[in-house]
Amino acid sequence: MSTQQSKKDKQAKIQEIIGKYRRAGEISIEAKKIASKLIKPGANAWEAAEEVEGYIREQGADPSFPINISINNEAAHYSPEILDDRVIPENAIVKVDLGAQIDGYIVDTALTLNYNDDLEELKEISKDALDAVIAVAKPGVKIADLGSLIERVITNAGFQPVRNLSGHQIKRYVLHAGVSIPNAGPGFMDKNQGKLKAGRIYAVEPFASNGVGLIENGKSVNIYRFINKPSKKQQELIPLYNTFKKKVGPLPFSPRHLYDPDNDWNKEAVTMGLRKLMRKNIIMGYPVLVEQDRNAMVSQHEHTLRITRDGCEVLTSNEHD
Repeated sequence: MSTQQSKKDKQAKIQEIIGKYRRAGEISIEAKKIASKLIKPGANAWEAAEEVEGYIREQGADPSFPINISINNEAAHYSPEILDDRVIPENAIVKVDLGAQIDGYIVDTALTLNYNDDLEELKEISKDALDAVIAVAKPGVKIADLGSLIERVITNAGFQPVRNLSGHQIKRYVLHAGVSIPNAGPGFMDKNQGKLKAGRIYAVEPFASNGVGLIENGKSVNIYRFINKPSKKQQELIPLYNTFKKKVGPLPFSPRHLYDPDNDWNKEAVTMGLRKLMRKNIIMGYPVLVEQDRNAMVSQHEHTLRITRDGCEVLTSNEHD
């Protein structure tokens, strides 16, 4: 094969991958529109989650992770449980975080739905911070400077960024791929995250709070991910591991994704299976993340960016084309 042909093949492969990212982005944009119509006061969280994720699958993709429907002081990681009876309360501010993936090419996006007039400015400020990053994102920009920008936009409006949450680089089948995009300037995140690089994919997700701007783990866990295979001493867990892993793959999943009462996987069976795998360190759980000030409220907006030679392509929005 000639060098010229090899270059053509490489470019064709790159364009194929970009096409998958773009298609995943298009699906996620529509999924957000569906979520915005469904997730409102009085709505059942389980039913909304199933419908939005069902749409993603109908379009030929899979969810990048279980949809997050985090309410009020919850910043992230609340995803409805099996047959969850949780209802969106009146006067709520709701963070909806979702994504689609095609062949492991992941996008991640979030918006805030606000049903409380007193929290409209809080809702908008996380979007303003995200828009500020999009306006300057290009190769060579220091990632620490993005954190400073997010912090400045949010604090100038009288709120606090959630400093111990961050955005992240994305790679194939890896949602959090090493590099973090901070939500505050240097000082809180000591590790130098370097500069934005052309061709890379990053999720930027400012969180704003009217509290202290720090989150901690809540009590409930309803998102999981496989981290290990059963060891030689855990051979009895291989059938369970194979059954669950085949259904959900390597990315984060919800117990809802394993629920199949027609094949003996009712809520109790799924819960017991997950407990066995957790005890043996085969899966890990992601606790719901809540503001340390339990009376505080949190907003979030997020887009996935592809860094181009002279700027960025916003894969999860058609507002910045």
